[in-house]
Amino acid sequence: MDSRRYLGQAGMEAAVLPSRAAYLIASGSAAGFRTAVTQASSRWGGMTEPIVEALDSSLSPLHEQTVRFAKVEALVNIDANPLAAEEIAQVLGLPVVALADMGESGVVFTCSPDGVREFTDPAYAPIAASPSGPLWQLAVAGCVEPDLPEHARVSEREDEFGRYQLQGDTRIQSTVAQFGEYQSTTPGHTSMFLWVVEDEGFADSLDFWNTRALRPVDTIDMPMLLLPGADAVKHWLGFPEQVARLLGSRPGQFAPDVALVSRSASADQLLELASVLGLEPTEEEPRAGARIPEPPARTAPFTFRTDLDPTALVTFERHYGVPTSFDVQVFADGPSTLRFAQPVRFNGHAGALVRFWGEPLLGLPDRPSIARLVHPDAQWRDGKLQFTVMPMSPQLTIPMTFPLLPQATERLLDDVATEHQLSSAGRLGTALAENADSSVLLEPGVYEAAIALTTPRSKELLKRLKELRADGDPDADLAELAATWGGRSERRYLPADKLPNVRAEDQAAALERLCALGWAERGLESMCPSCNSRSFVPLDQTTGTPQCPGCGAVSAYHSGGAATAVHYRLDSFTDRASDNGLLPHLLAIAELCRRKPRSHFLPGTDVTFANGAQEEVDIFGVWDGKVLSGEVKTSASEFTEGQLRRDVALSRRLGADVHLLASVAPVTEDVRNTARELCAAAGLELEILDQADLRPPAHKPVPATAADGLGWLRTATADLAALIEKDKPVSHGQVARTLKTASGGAAPVPGHIEALSWALTEHRDDAADLLHRLLRVLDTAVHEHRAASPNA
Repeated sequence: MDSRRYLGQAGMEAAVLPSRAAYLIASGSAAGFRTAVTQASSRWGGMTEPIVEALDSSLSPLHEQTVRFAKVEALVNIDANPLAAEEIAQVLGLPVVALADMGESGVVFTCSPDGVREFTDPAYAPIAASPSGPLWQLAVAGCVEPDLPEHARVSEREDEFGRYQLQGDTRIQSTVAQFGEYQSTTPGHTSMFLWVVEDEGFADSLDFWNTRALRPVDTIDMPMLLLPGADAVKHWLGFPEQVARLLGSRPGQFAPDVALVSRSASADQLLELASVLGLEPTEEEPRAGARIPEPPARTAPFTFRTDLDPTALVTFERHYGVPTSFDVQVFADGPSTLRFAQPVRFNGHAGALVRFWGEPLLGLPDRPSIARLVHPDAQWRDGKLQFTVMPMSPQLTIPMTFPLLPQATERLLDDVATEHQLSSAGRLGTALAENADSSVLLEPGVYEAAIALTTPRSKELLKRLKELRADGDPDADLAELAATWGGRSERRYLPADKLPNVRAEDQAAALERLCALGWAERGLESMCPSCNSRSFVPLDQTTGTPQCPGCGAVSAYHSGGAATAVHYRLDSFTDRASDNGLLPHLLAIAELCRRKPRSHFLPGTDVTFANGAQEEVDIFGVWDGKVLSGEVKTSASEFTEGQLRRDVALSRRLGADVHLLASVAPVTEDVRNTARELCAAAGLELEILDQADLRPPAHKPVPATAADGLGWLRTATADLAALIEKDKPVSHGQVARTLKTASGGAAPVPGHIEALSWALTEHRDDAADLLHRLLRVLDTAVHEHRAASPNA
């Protein structure tokens, strides 16, 4: 019998792609460059594999940026110092593979370009360069190893390396057959970038190779050529006309037509080549883009500039692979089987990487242990789950086990602690949350009502424990003692109109919500005329003649001279949990889950680390793909610097991405700043929840008018302009307050705060002028609105 729980059908996507590497060569090593090109030419996706120089034990900022944007799987050391290669790989967060081990390494395994090449006429094979030929020819066309039966022709005609670039029919270009990008942010259609090589051309060949490696493969039109200088190109019959035909076939989405780039050619040499190709200089403002409808094709004379850098046009986020979509039947407590037709056609025996993403994986943290829960060979790459499939077949059948967030949370604790279990408070909080939806605590008055009904026992319990210890009795288990004491102490009860800190219009509704949860019960109050004691009688136990539970005398229901009032009290379990301080934990968890529903948290956990150290964390869990850990306090004054240091250090030790600082009371700016500094030093994000986030406003806002909205916006703009003019960094707190002002008091969401903070940082020089112009516009709008609405 199948013990799995069926969770339903879900949509998923997969992308098939080669395993790609970056090649590390010694600084200025032409021999290393040749070897790297030879390796890349024999690999599917090789044209997208960068070649970078080791400068001592680091890369130049440009080359480090290139590797990161290329999103490769590993670093292959060609001829750099092995120790330097290890240090560079560590900085990049990549494994390093020796050249001799490349053929046997599963990390960089991929197939030959012929394994994915579409059929072409054998009589018109793509051209390749000789391994010992000029560097620029190797960079342009790639090469083939003499002993391998590759489908390519080694050319000895210099002009063919120019012509075949225009046709897109070189050996290195064939390595991107069936290689795609399923998502990328591209600059649109751009000028043709033409590198010019004089002399040996190592720097230009390397620069051209790496820029082309980052060029969009199939999403936009971005031609790139590498040519020798005018002394060679002027002898290529008909080549200027071929270039002109290509330029004339391109729609006018950009300017200029050609950007000449070189590290080795002088300005005069660039002008000479431009003249040979029939290009004319221009001072037209450079532009790139894509317009609909498409504008007419560009016409001669074709223009050029020599002051453009292509780097900014290729350094953008992209996701490699040929994608496909499919549905999967998802089960819990066991494997789910993925069946789909993969989108790449392979010629014969081949292996490839497959990346998966979709609904069953949403919310899971990208940690190695979580990937292995899904599939033993899986790892997280580029935000997706990836593993090698060997051999590839047209139809794939892959079993995966999709962990639920509680399972993922347990595994995350297993990663960092030798032992972990719910604390005594955590057990109470978990049981309380499992029996009811604790998100109602966020509703007006509900949390305050629960606190008002809580019977304070903690001080009495502590007093009793001290007495037991003074008498030499062994320590009792706190949870059991709390349960015993809870049965011995009269629980607090109140009528709705006596509920403190809750608006009159919310009092009854808040108490009824607690009853609907099963956390509270209704009853009547009886008063004994003999012993003068008062008692709570649940409604289902009321009788016509109540008896005093103390002396047994006949008593009466108290009415105070008016209609008999309904009283409310917490059930014993909720009362005990609240007295143990669990409601603020559940309140904070409810707000976190409201903001990001794909979340799961434990409300109190004891952890033991490998060195024997024991700690308790108030909240730990998964917050929509991130690991969150933190502390909750009833009073923000408890967040002393020492407490904050302890809390942040614990979050870091628990492997958290986000540290939580939560308090039902307002958190001061000093505490916020200290927490920010500590989290920044620890490499953690900081999430602060306080009264403004956890408790609804005490009064319902008056409906806003148009004049109110304009006034709020004008005040916020003026505040922001004043901050900018101080020429000091604008903090997230200041941005949050400004946004709150602009919305009339509504708390801004974190994404809005981040967006405005980024804009002010990136465009600080222009922000003051823009804000002052906006103020003038708002002043005019306010004046015109008042004139049109004299009674407003």
